[in-house]
Amino acid sequence: MKKKFLQTLQLDENHERECKLAEGGLPESIWETYSAFANTDGGTILLGVREHRDSFMVNGLTDRQIVKYQKNFWSVLNDRNKISKNILLNHHVRVIEIEGKKLLQIDVPAADRHDKPVYIGTNPMKGTYRRDYEGDFLCTEASVRAMFADQQDVSIDSKVLEEMKLDALNADTIKGYRVIFEQLHEGHPWNKLMTDEFLMKLKAAAKNKEGTVSPTVAGLLMFGNADCITNEFSDYFLDYREECDDKKVRWLYRTHSNEGDWSGNLFDFFYKVTNRIDDDVAVPFVNRREGVRVDRVDIHDALAEAVANALVHANYYGKRGVVIVKHGKKITISNPGTIRITKEEFYARGNSDPRNPNLLKIFGFVNVGERAGSGVDKIMTAWEEQNWDKPVYDINLKSERVTLQLEVGQVVYIPGAADLRERVHETATVDLVNLTNRERLIVEYIERYGSINMSKATEICDYKAKSATRKVITKLLENEIIERQGNGPATKYVVKQK
Repeated sequence: MKKKFLQTLQLDENHERECKLAEGGLPESIWETYSAFANTDGGTILLGVREHRDSFMVNGLTDRQIVKYQKNFWSVLNDRNKISKNILLNHHVRVIEIEGKKLLQIDVPAADRHDKPVYIGTNPMKGTYRRDYEGDFLCTEASVRAMFADQQDVSIDSKVLEEMKLDALNADTIKGYRVIFEQLHEGHPWNKLMTDEFLMKLKAAAKNKEGTVSPTVAGLLMFGNADCITNEFSDYFLDYREECDDKKVRWLYRTHSNEGDWSGNLFDFFYKVTNRIDDDVAVPFVNRREGVRVDRVDIHDALAEAVANALVHANYYGKRGVVIVKHGKKITISNPGTIRITKEEFYARGNSDPRNPNLLKIFGFVNVGERAGSGVDKIMTAWEEQNWDKPVYDINLKSERVTLQLEVGQVVYIPGAADLRERVHETATVDLVNLTNRERLIVEYIERYGSINMSKATEICDYKAKSATRKVITKLLENEIIERQGNGPATKYVVKQK
């Protein structure tokens, strides 16, 4: 019943929706849901139906109710004293028919960040809602202020800190950055510039109102001394910890921006952290490219990307700072501030709207961070190549944090290199040469683990729906490369014995 109902509405199980019977008039709670959908990832409001657990009760609306509800809805939506912004067009509100009964369907798109927050009444601090798996919730004042800040096209990190001088920046950090820059850009005209000129080219510094040079927010965060950074960002904190299972040991290693024996800035933190988390990526001696052992692989670049992403997308006015924890092979990277695009755009890969674009550019000049995309693609692709557990993002709107969970292991694949995968090929019973990439991933998984089910095949193929995976499985079955074993939920696929 539920599946058929959603298919009729052309919605999937994960689509955000709110069902209301609306027997006695247009529900007041509809505006909280409108605000919540607009400020999150959009969704659908259905009037004339109630959802209870895994079923829907379709009550329907009369023609008279529909006319009345539409009139009242548009009237309130266009009243700026009641709703801050109308982001709907005529086609977003329509009458549909299910089981011979009429419903009113309201599709609320995700608001552009320039229109957020969308709120009820005239006080955004008391009328702004968002939505999570528990339903609509009232946003905190800090969250509302963050939405207002994200409206600006001029990024926060481009702000010139008028009262601050360049001595707020750490000379050793700048020197280290320039060494890497010169190695990567031999003969570049910026290499001959004085320090203040070089920083201005990076947009790490700019002329202030008095005509002298001051750091920008990007320059302070990237190259500054921690005590100067916290003068501008009171909650600024960078924390890296290595933990173990022994509860008597708080951590095996820790470094943070308030230690005082190092700068505490983003650039130095980045290299302190990536040098340590790289160590847990096991690159076997067999990996060689053109006779030379390969010690750094795509996984290392993806880990660097993950750390840089957290630093570039963080809201440094937010609480708790950037926290990175390594527990054995598991790595958790968490930063304050939510994404500025929808989750759908985020997971589509290649889409990005960085909160601190100048930080991204400064990292980019030393080949760290994606200039065009969000970096999600590089991370996901690197893990897919190794057939490791898929990285998991938690985008928590209540706590205003984005957390990435990763697990590293033994590297088995390096493009263009002799590697462990070659050993798999040598012992494999299937010729992998003529298979598509997804077909190869499925067969290699079976060769390694003995069998595969539909859920795992969908995951490693990076499909959202099992229907897409079935096409790949069907082709492998038709070509007699694999065969089915079992029935129903117990169905699994193995390599066909020849």
